[in-house]
Amino acid sequence: MTLLLIIVTAYLIGALPLVALWRGKGFRPWPPSTGVYQPRHLSESFWILGLEMGKGGMAALLGLLFQGWLGAAFAAVAVVVGQIFPIFTGFRGGKGVAVSAGALLVLSPYLFVIGLGIYLAVLLITRYLSLSAVTATIAVFLLSLVLFPKFYLILVTFTLGGLVLFRYREPLARWRRGSEPPFRLRGLKRWK
Repeated sequence: MTLLLIIVTAYLIGALPLVALWRGKGFRPWPPSTGVYQPRHLSESFWILGLEMGKGGMAALLGLLFQGWLGAAFAAVAVVVGQIFPIFTGFRGGKGVAVSAGALLVLSPYLFVIGLGIYLAVLLITRYLSLSAVTATIAVFLLSLVLFPKFYLILVTFTLGGLVLFRYREPLARWRRGSEPPFRLRGLKRWK
């Protein structure tokens, strides 16, 4: 019964549109389905990243505290499902990368650091967010098999990674066609 309560709570944590509420948009899908959200300030990007990663980390930590590693694994999957398919916004949500990273930070900090390093390296080389996310996801898949062969961690990384890859089908198709815009920091205002 406690595990079911943790799963439902983790889903609701993931389903809460914190960024939309923070931006005053209410319970509407965020970012807008019409395109990619471009933050106005560099500090805003870090706030959004922190909010999303915090959701994943909080849910996994909640599962870990009340049900151990099994609870953390189920909570990690539930929070990402909540982020990708939120009940509050008509099952139209985000990509789940930052929430997955937050959950992975609780489950395996070393794997998180390695995945973050790969993500940033690919982003600096290619300047494409979607390509960076997919490359880091696949690398975390493979590294979880080799470096950290614990069953719960392999199961969680493959489930979360599968969800992330499912959500990145369209951006990858845009990247292959050449219509995916590269990531730029020039338009952002510096920290104040």
